[in-house]
Amino acid sequence: MKPFFIALLLFLTAGVSIAQPADSPPSTTPPADSPPATPGEPKPSTPGNEAPDTTASAPINAPPLLDPTAPTRKNTSLVKVNVTSQPWSDRIPWQKSSPSARRGLGVLLKGNRILVTGQMVADATYIELELADSGRRIPAKVKGLDYEANLALLEPAGDAKTFFEKLTPLEIEPNASVGDLMETWQLGRVGELIVTPLQINKVLTSRYVLDTSLFLVYEALGIIRSEANSFTLPVTKDGKLTGLLLRYDSKDQTSTVLPGPIIQHFLKDMDDGEGYRGFPSLGVEFQQTLDDQFREYIGMKPDQQGVYVSNVTKDGSAEAIGIKKEDIILEMNGHKIDSRGDYQHPQYGTLNMSHIVRGASYVGDELKVKLLREGKEQLLSGKLIRKEAKDFLVPPFRFDTGTNYLIQGGLLFQELSLPYLKSFGENWETSAPLRLVFAAQHTEEYEKAGRRKIVILTATLPTRTTQGYESLGGLIVNRVNGKPVNDLADLNECFKEPKDGIHTVEFDDFPKIIYLDAFATESDNLRLIDGVYRIGSLKRIQ
Repeated sequence: MKPFFIALLLFLTAGVSIAQPADSPPSTTPPADSPPATPGEPKPSTPGNEAPDTTASAPINAPPLLDPTAPTRKNTSLVKVNVTSQPWSDRIPWQKSSPSARRGLGVLLKGNRILVTGQMVADATYIELELADSGRRIPAKVKGLDYEANLALLEPAGDAKTFFEKLTPLEIEPNASVGDLMETWQLGRVGELIVTPLQINKVLTSRYVLDTSLFLVYEALGIIRSEANSFTLPVTKDGKLTGLLLRYDSKDQTSTVLPGPIIQHFLKDMDDGEGYRGFPSLGVEFQQTLDDQFREYIGMKPDQQGVYVSNVTKDGSAEAIGIKKEDIILEMNGHKIDSRGDYQHPQYGTLNMSHIVRGASYVGDELKVKLLREGKEQLLSGKLIRKEAKDFLVPPFRFDTGTNYLIQGGLLFQELSLPYLKSFGENWETSAPLRLVFAAQHTEEYEKAGRRKIVILTATLPTRTTQGYESLGGLIVNRVNGKPVNDLADLNECFKEPKDGIHTVEFDDFPKIIYLDAFATESDNLRLIDGVYRIGSLKRIQ
């Protein structure tokens, strides 16, 4: 076996299978029917509560099938989108994963702009537009992107004067209700339009691709056939774009559609001339108040509705407005909030209160909140903001850039993030180091201590410096050379000042402290560059 593969095998196994000490904190994974704890959004925090899945309308029958004798319809607004993507590795952060190809559909909008899902262009290295009838292709680039809303806007990267001349831009249809008929459009092998009927069964709030927030969705019934370009499918109503298909359950024949109001919000923000600011978030976790004993304990009257605030995100909208932990939210912007965290929308019926912030408001809009604090009603107000993923202590997602890392004498340090934990597999809550999972789910103490990020030792490369430390990994770094480490930039500065030729690294768990010879670490750093692990740079700090 070649030395490279032997060394790589040692690296990948080092620090991954870590025996947990008996006093390790228990896993706090919520049950399967409870929504995951995610930053920036109002959500239930009581184990066992079901996610807000709300609609006032009963299920309806499936939509009628299309008439097989109807003439074939011509494509007038769709282009094929070809994407090559190559994300950075979360476990070997100086390397990229293998490239892959995606093929989907884009919708032509006015101004020769193409609308696709954000998932379509995530980590893209090359984007190409293709005409379905002629096969003509031109390169494209991203004009606007929001991974939380799962939307992206593309534009040609070169001369496109004649490229769209046979196509007609689609208008946005933001108005749809339960019972409305829609169509899913696909393209056949030779560019013919394939139409599938759908009927809206429910309007509710749900997660898109990321576990970071709730957004409005249409749930529709209808059978969708799979085509080669089915990565992104437009959904229309009366010839106008009313959504993009998010997912399809072939067993239940149920489609989840990213709806027109969210697309309209995204485009309006893109075109307002002030730069894209995205969708605001409230930044609270809440607990439903259905239990009578709990209601009595927190001082709610028998006829009072509302939800109990169990946590407030640091530097979020709620904190800026003045909402505190243990408050009870009664109303938002005049909408009464019930004990499940829902309100009555004039068009859609019962919806989760997150839509008041995420769908009906923009960054900078004023939010008025009536709450109960220590038995007294209060009215608070303030402007809504959007907290970027990079500003969280534990970033919830990362695309298009590599994760920060630093290698010192063979010790690999990174900043804790949700993508890193998810790199341990589908069951990452139990397969990732439990101390790191616990830290990611309980960030309050780290934030109070002034941490900007949680720096962790993720793995150990075999070098002279790391002899005896080969099994270390999954440890939170507290101090280096006597100085606190609040992010990777701090760590980089700390390693510039050894004491008496020795680096001391302190952790929050066993072995608590290790010692590194400063001269040996520098020597090993030189050997690692362009060596067996193909490390081009010993650090990335952005």
